[in-house]
Amino acid sequence: VFMVRGTGLFRVNSMRIFNRWGQMVFEKRNIQANNPSDGWNGRINSQKATSDAYVYVIEVICTNNQVFKYTGTVTLVN
Repeated sequence: VFMVRGTGLFRVNSMRIFNRWGQMVFEKRNIQANNPSDGWNGRINSQKATSDAYVYVIEVICTNNQVFKYTGTVTLVN
């Protein structure tokens, strides 16, 4: 499970995962950090996604009300 982990996080505004063609394959909003059930389990429409590199865009609000946006890639290996 690919999920947001950390301390000092008030809330995760959004977590989005995109495939190499820019199609959104996962999205969750207003979730808690450190909760595996809110993360991406590597499935697209209930089917295992293909092994590939995926782009993530995550926006979090810290306990001091600062907003941070994180982007990067996550590699899925089946």
